[in-house]
Amino acid sequence: MKRLFGRIASLVSCGATAVASPVLKDVEFVMTNDVGFGNELCVTGTHALLGSNDPLKAPKLAWNPGNIWRGTIALPAGETIAYRLISRNYSTANWGNATNSSSISTALSVGVPAHIPPPWTNKTVFLHSPWTNANIFWRNLTAGDANWTTTAMTALGAGRDANEILFRGTINAGPGAEIEFVFNNGATNWSNAPAPPTNAAAYQGLAAPHNFRTTLDQFFVQDGNVFNYRPAATVSAPQTVTTNVGSTVASIPGRPITIFLPRGYAQNAWKKYPVVYFHDGQNVFFPGTGFGTWDADRIANYETSQGRMREAILVAIPNGNAYGSDRLYEYLPDGDTITNYANLGLNFTGRASLYLQWMLDNLAPTLDFNFRTFRNSPEDTLTAGSSMGGLVSDYIGFQRPDRFGAVGIFSPAYWAGPNYLANRVLTNQPVRRFMSMGTAESSGGQSSSNVYWQDALTTYNRYLRAGEELNRSMVFSGVAGGQHNETAWSRLLPRFFAWALDPWREANPLALEIAPPKLQIAAREDGTLALRREELRGFAQSLATSSDLSSWTTNPVTPTGEAWDSATSNVVPTGRQFWRLRTVAP
Repeated sequence: MKRLFGRIASLVSCGATAVASPVLKDVEFVMTNDVGFGNELCVTGTHALLGSNDPLKAPKLAWNPGNIWRGTIALPAGETIAYRLISRNYSTANWGNATNSSSISTALSVGVPAHIPPPWTNKTVFLHSPWTNANIFWRNLTAGDANWTTTAMTALGAGRDANEILFRGTINAGPGAEIEFVFNNGATNWSNAPAPPTNAAAYQGLAAPHNFRTTLDQFFVQDGNVFNYRPAATVSAPQTVTTNVGSTVASIPGRPITIFLPRGYAQNAWKKYPVVYFHDGQNVFFPGTGFGTWDADRIANYETSQGRMREAILVAIPNGNAYGSDRLYEYLPDGDTITNYANLGLNFTGRASLYLQWMLDNLAPTLDFNFRTFRNSPEDTLTAGSSMGGLVSDYIGFQRPDRFGAVGIFSPAYWAGPNYLANRVLTNQPVRRFMSMGTAESSGGQSSSNVYWQDALTTYNRYLRAGEELNRSMVFSGVAGGQHNETAWSRLLPRFFAWALDPWREANPLALEIAPPKLQIAAREDGTLALRREELRGFAQSLATSSDLSSWTTNPVTPTGEAWDSATSNVVPTGRQFWRLRTVAP
């Protein structure tokens, strides 16, 4: 971790370099300053992860006794990033005002610790097209390019039939840089991205023509879809299926579950998929119920098709009297009660532990048995919900970090779980948390909206003080004017999906094809040998040794989990020895 303390005179101002990296390194920011009651200290800068100089998007540090503000922010490796420390009023009435900020530091910069270079030098693009010539028309969004570059592609041979050609092109942009691009044939024909879902709240305001946009370094474009593998000639459309899941847990009834399967599920028998469990499932998929819809299925399909999200299985868990369930019982943590709900004289005692037990004992095994999941991999198991569903998502991640590696906490009803919040002991768990809250959550007016907002900020601060790293394990998205409804949550889904299901977090078969990991052997002065192996994220590796090339001893190795990396081990040779490195999909 790189530590950075406020008011260091040796730091000088400079602009962010045009370097990008999907590998993040931790930088700790510390500042002692009394910014006044109701104000918060934030870090803003030119980089997108520091809000692109937009105060409303600047990550907030956590207050500690003595007016010490502290926070760890994960930033792209090897970059030099300009920033300033600012003070902002975080009341619901003032937070959304973009002019509501005061500088409390001069212009500063930080050099983020470096990572080893990637095993490739350019982005590689494959394209199936009926054209006889193809060009990529692109610009580097990460570098802030306003101008477009035309790069000719090379014809490799026939495509899926005699009327199609397979092209390959290279783009000279940094690793992990976000590029915007389209294709043309060198004349008047252009190939743009398909239009997003009609009337989906997340895409309102976007106008045709639509361009492709991704951070992937190796990808294949076919029929308007971006893949990080070579797709089948015909790719099945996404589909939803419904199955009934019973219950072996007392007081938690079984119910019908709706499951979204991504594109190509039918063809990709080799592939496993992450799973996202959504609460309040009757409102998750289009068209939803009377409360509206998250549009999670249509948004997931579009974001996946553009290379901005992993192909994933989405599970909508409904609730309601039709199934004999009651969300206020199921979503309320044990030890908390709700009395006289909505002034109706209704009282509820939490049994979220039983709901979680049903998910683990009945729901997850149903998914694991019938579909190609990663089976009990927390890295690939997520849960998300809003309001009480946001509260229970937080609860699930906290209670079982060994099973759920990421949670989406949208407009959480923390007011309902004071005992849960007060009694839990926060530690730096291996759980990634995406939290969002609007400034106009309650139809009851500003005062009750403040309850939602302040509870979220309090919880966010506690997570930061427990050691969570912003951008890596924690994201907080404040929404000026954000309301408590499905439309508001739908607008946040593309960002949640891009972060929680970042395609850089999975194996990229095209990267393995283009830059297969190598094993290098070098002699050391002390007579030992240094074995240096390369690795790519998401792939399993094993290192085998032999003295005769016939009998091999194989040992698995543990990767670091970065997008790419290397590891060196020293061995003492005993006579003649041979080594080989094997890299396979998980």
